[in-house]
Amino acid sequence: MRFSLSNLVVLGGLLCALHTPPPGDSAHFEARSSMQAALQPAARAELLALHQSARRAHFEHDVDAILATIPEKMTMVRDGKVEVRTHEEVRQRFTEYFQGAEFSAWDDLEPPIVQVSPDGQMGWMIVRVRVAYTKTDAAGVKSKEDSVLAWMSAYEKRDGKWMHVANTTTSAP
Repeated sequence: MRFSLSNLVVLGGLLCALHTPPPGDSAHFEARSSMQAALQPAARAELLALHQSARRAHFEHDVDAILATIPEKMTMVRDGKVEVRTHEEVRQRFTEYFQGAEFSAWDDLEPPIVQVSPDGQMGWMIVRVRVAYTKTDAAGVKSKEDSVLAWMSAYEKRDGKWMHVANTTTSAP
């Protein structure tokens, strides 16, 4: 679809009009804007707390703590694939992942980057973490894993609770 300059000018004017408070309503608009600004630090702190909870869950092998923020379906992006996993599939994956694993590190290599939508209903977090653990398989054979992972997690606030709705993960070679 091609746009002419006049179409773009009209579209730009429409967008400006949508973001301009109605005449006489500037107090309501300003109050709403300041309320949204007040939500930002609290929402960021809530998302950072979820990140710390995930760290604890790894050391404690607490699958239920991981699942506490996973909705019925979650979108995962990794290794060039996009998959939608059910809550039960995520449970199975973490149960297997934690089985026989002894974590020695799950540490931020830099501070997480957290952003929250102006209305406080969506947020995302980018993290870079070193994960190290020893895994003992059913035969008693031990293997070591030491990786640097980076991921972006998307969250939606549903009924006042943050839900981890999507995740894209990369790993360092």
